[in-house]
Amino acid sequence: MSFTLRRFLALGASLAAGAAVLVGPPTATAQPDLATTVRSAVLAKHGAALQEQWGTRSLREPLFEPTRVSGDWVFGSTTVPLAYGQGHGAPLMALFLARRDRNSWRVEFDGTPGFAALAQDAPVLSDGEKVTFRNNAAGVQTLADTGLGLPWPQGVAWWMGGGPHGNSGSSRPFSSIDFNGGDGRVLSAGAGRVYKSCIAGRSALVKVVHDNGYSTTYYHMYDLTTLADGSAVRTGTYLGHIGNELPCGGSSTGAHVHFSLLKGNTHISVNGMTIGGWTFYEGSQAYGGYAQRGSTRVNVGGKVTNYGGGTTLPTGTVNGGSNSSVNLRSGPGLSYDTVGTVANGTVVSIACTARGETVQGVWGPTDLWNRLEDGKWISDGFVDTGSNEPVAAAC
Repeated sequence: MSFTLRRFLALGASLAAGAAVLVGPPTATAQPDLATTVRSAVLAKHGAALQEQWGTRSLREPLFEPTRVSGDWVFGSTTVPLAYGQGHGAPLMALFLARRDRNSWRVEFDGTPGFAALAQDAPVLSDGEKVTFRNNAAGVQTLADTGLGLPWPQGVAWWMGGGPHGNSGSSRPFSSIDFNGGDGRVLSAGAGRVYKSCIAGRSALVKVVHDNGYSTTYYHMYDLTTLADGSAVRTGTYLGHIGNELPCGGSSTGAHVHFSLLKGNTHISVNGMTIGGWTFYEGSQAYGGYAQRGSTRVNVGGKVTNYGGGTTLPTGTVNGGSNSSVNLRSGPGLSYDTVGTVANGTVVSIACTARGETVQGVWGPTDLWNRLEDGKWISDGFVDTGSNEPVAAAC
């Protein structure tokens, strides 16, 4: 990182004070203000739509929250807050990646091809994040079966307190659903990478970027996960507890999680989408509608059981220990040909498992091998699946 400690602390102090931030050393020609550039870019993309959705002529100034800086690169998030009491929903959040080129900044937002392309060369991102962002941007087709579960344990039923509605109530699209129940612990609806924005005390807006092209956000929670931004999460990883928290404005009645479906940083309708084994349908008005599974229909106020992510394969995170990557094989053993490598931190989908040659893995010897979606094999000794036993069907 090219910043001195003093300069980095000054950056943090400026952010805390809400001041505009000048990223990079001063030169004879004034450098552009990255904070202003990011704020202008997110308003140019979403401002007009948010004004219409939220029924207001003026928007609160977007937050500028850089979390990583290295030379001419900056990564972080920007959030357009709701006014307090305005809308029963959540603010709009986007991850940004910025690169300085002479006297200008290139700024890209998550979920776009430009962001995915820029990410591949970004020293502020881990190898695993680069894979996730590339896969997320490549998942351009919106599938009716999202492959995601609901944000609580599989096999457990929660109340659907508010059916499909907008991210601020009646606004379109109806991208969000309110849930509460059980022990109140909100879990990730699918595997991916977790990020927080608009952190205020014990709360924040939480976002998970999934490899299949979707993202999900979770609002009104407290006692959030302590995982660092960019950490890999599995389906069922703890994210927070239902509540009425408003770190970035809005309103809330009764402890719940405001769960939203997005492509990148753009909210998309849940109408006709299958999540957790249920297909959700909007009603004639916000907060109406129902969930359908076969011949079973659950209206607003009823209980919905989480049946998991449908056809989604189990996943694991590659961990090569002191090695930066792990070899992939043509079969379940070291005697098979090497057919590729996979970087540490990459989340891989496991098609099936088999017993093969014993390997001294990160956690000790194992003869368990995982066949990935593309037919290549990796020793389970270098994949963290949360279990020492098979997590997929036998090959």
